[in-house]
Amino acid sequence: MIKPKILKKGDTIGLVSPSSPMAGLVPHRFAIGCESLEKMGFKIKIAKNALKVTDYTAGSAKERADDINEMFADMEVKAIMSTIGGFHSNQIINFLDYKMIELYPKIFIGFSDITVLHFALHTQCNMVTFYGPALLTQFGDSFGVFDYTQEYFKKALMQVEPIGQVKSSSEWTDESPDWFLKKDRERPRIMKNNEGFIWIKPGHASGKTIGGCITSMMHLRGTKFWPSFKKKIFFWELPESSYSYEKGEPLARVESFLTDFMLSGVFDAIAGMVVGRPKGYNNEEFQKLAEIIKFFTKDFDFPVLYNVDIGHTDPIMTLPIGVRVNLDSRENSFEISEAAVK
Repeated sequence: MIKPKILKKGDTIGLVSPSSPMAGLVPHRFAIGCESLEKMGFKIKIAKNALKVTDYTAGSAKERADDINEMFADMEVKAIMSTIGGFHSNQIINFLDYKMIELYPKIFIGFSDITVLHFALHTQCNMVTFYGPALLTQFGDSFGVFDYTQEYFKKALMQVEPIGQVKSSSEWTDESPDWFLKKDRERPRIMKNNEGFIWIKPGHASGKTIGGCITSMMHLRGTKFWPSFKKKIFFWELPESSYSYEKGEPLARVESFLTDFMLSGVFDAIAGMVVGRPKGYNNEEFQKLAEIIKFFTKDFDFPVLYNVDIGHTDPIMTLPIGVRVNLDSRENSFEISEAAVK
């Protein structure tokens, strides 16, 4: 795998909106996000169309792709961060200049719908990318970036040593105050105690990471952007429901996605599975999801780790895609043993 160079204080982070136009619709979140990164010691460069609003995207597919191409070609920019996800990153992958990107590898970070771009860069450029925080969702919080989010952002991007042992956050939240009404500025979100790692299936395994948001991955099944899962540690997490931002993805849909992965041979290929903490689930739904995962993986010989700080709840870790990790239920261990930057 091609690894990008380490991110240092004083470096410039380029901001792009590959899908949703939310950066232009909630300018207070965008401004706070920029301030948060500047307080951490970074400079900011905003892509031409990052704040554009065209119905449900931030510009045309070509405009959004051009922003990413220009950020990779810009020698001043050392890392590229998405402002948020959305539903339409799949529109831009045929417009990306993969030959140029491979010549100028850089840190590329985001989550949710940005999974599509992670898969594209993984398969077309063989490049390590980072499933982690976005500008609006994590850095745009009026009450500050969670310490845990910052800690793993720095461990993944700002040191040449491997992240090492991943620890669970002590608290978490999936509360979603209305950004348009600026409810997010009224008070900090309500936190819940985190019970930590849950091993749905015990065991131990090693392999390189691949994964992301389960609903976004399905856009690419059957295309040249679908990666190899052979001997990989497959991680996945769930977004909010398309029916309600306060609710999680319906369990019926999760079952259908897991069936798709099973029929695609993914479960036959992988060495282990890591599942992020779901957003918008009550205790009953949380337990039911664990039961569904156990049922779908019962005939396969790999460990399954659940309730990890990945994805659509906060705080979240930054998880490199394409580096070696180790799972061991006996030691309650999730270890990232390979450096992601150089």
